Amino acid sequence: MSLEKNNWERRWNPVLREWVIIAANTNERPWSGAKVSAIEEKSLEFDEGCYLCPGVTRASGSHNPHYTKPFAFTNDFASFGLNAPVVHRNSPFDYAEPALGTCRVICFTPKHNVTMAELSLAEIEDIYSVWQNEYRSLASNPVIKNVLIFENKGKAIGVSNPHPHGQIYATGYVPKILEREVDSANIYRKEKNSCLFCDLVKHETQNKSQIVLENEHFIAFIPSFARFVYETYIVPRRHVARITELTTGEIEALASIHKDLIVKFDNLFEMSFPNITMLHNAPTENTNENNNFHFHIEFYPPLRSPDKLKYLAGFESGGGNIINPIMPEEAAAQLRGISTVHYKQKNKIQ
Repeated sequence: MSLEKNNWERRWNPVLREWVIIAANTNERPWSGAKVSAIEEKSLEFDEGCYLCPGVTRASGSHNPHYTKPFAFTNDFASFGLNAPVVHRNSPFDYAEPALGTCRVICFTPKHNVTMAELSLAEIEDIYSVWQNEYRSLASNPVIKNVLIFENKGKAIGVSNPHPHGQIYATGYVPKILEREVDSANIYRKEKNSCLFCDLVKHETQNKSQIVLENEHFIAFIPSFARFVYETYIVPRRHVARITELTTGEIEALASIHKDLIVKFDNLFEMSFPNITMLHNAPTENTNENNNFHFHIEFYPPLRSPDKLKYLAGFESGGGNIINPIMPEEAAAQLRGISTVHYKQKNKIQ
């Protein structure tokens, strides 16, 4: 990819209301640090040593059913609990409250040796159906203020179990990033009398240079303020605050564009592409302020090249400004040109 040298810009992220530095020469620095290697192929469709496979007894002693479609259960070692100890301390240096909530695990498929990118469209639609049902069920509990659905994929992210799965953290408070995004949507509404994300979709549709994929109901793009090289948003064209508001036709369109995007990620370097996928819904309380929020998905791939990870080092961790080493327009053009036929499927045909 041909990159313009010495191209520095400071770009405003209106979603998080913070600055991002675009430094399109830093990716060319000589690199002698840690390198990422492609994850070894998983050959077993069933692994009796995997706690997420069908029919296996988990570390807690609970037994997985012989599931054939996505399977959801409460994490045996959850970070939050609906029965969390009642604690209230309000000292300036010892301020504490209960960590109320619950953590759910979603096994995407009974097959141990695939990733979501290798599933059929119908199988991904099944995952979305579970996500909708889980959000609806968890949000009905008055203790729950926010439902965060996500997938961590790859050893580079720190995932210890390769079985294709995601998680849901339903919490008694709204996490900081979601709180900031909701605040940004409300500030924008007051200033512009419009939806922040609806206007972002209009901008990207008119500009087109950062669009990776689009269909009737959704647009996938690398925003101009991307913090990671291939950070991508999928945003519905219609204003909806939560995944539960999407119609059957919209879910089908979302599953399709999601699948095409993660296949592009894998095809980019012909490897199982490490990634964090976050489904950002409005908080559960049905208020005007929360409903100003616009449901969307954010993808944070940590790779900046086939063997280089993006690290948040001194200036970024200590200074609070992330530096993106590639112009988002260039990264979008690169992804746009990648096939949506998975490289493993191509290799089988050849």
